[in-house]
Amino acid sequence: MIFAPPKRYTPMGVQAKVQELLAVDHVLTDAQLARFGLDGQAFPGLRLTVRPMKDSLREETVTFRALQTESLERGLSRLPHYAATAEIRHMLGASNWEIDHQGFELAPDAVWRDDHGQVAIEYDAGYRPGVVRRKMQAFAECYRETVWATPSSLRSARIQARYPQARVLTVDYWSPPRTE
Repeated sequence: MIFAPPKRYTPMGVQAKVQELLAVDHVLTDAQLARFGLDGQAFPGLRLTVRPMKDSLREETVTFRALQTESLERGLSRLPHYAATAEIRHMLGASNWEIDHQGFELAPDAVWRDDHGQVAIEYDAGYRPGVVRRKMQAFAECYRETVWATPSSLRSARIQARYPQARVLTVDYWSPPRTE
């Protein structure tokens, strides 16, 4: 993971930093917050068992955090997608970030505006090949670059081989930080 080492915060500083992150990302997991040295227990949480890949048998128990309980309940089926999109943002160190929660098939999950233009951001937990192809084509027409992420390193490698013009990442929003 590409994260800065956790900083030490005062209790009020923790709450302010978590609030700042949730204002941008909308949803984060306790594992993500722990990687930043933060604790989100002061914020509404929802504990779910999820499958990182849509058709996988592997399950992870994850606590999602948001600024408001309604955000968790409204987006129940999309919480893993939102947390993964936040993970992409943090891996890229991106600011000037806009999330699209509308779910239009050919719209990216987020758009990152950097010094060189707009970058399409997409999280894929098991799209069919035709969906991947249509999204890659649509993004190539409208954006300077596409960043595509998936929770599977094998899937990431296959997509990178098929679409070398995209930047492909493997993301993990559920694992707590490693202690060594």
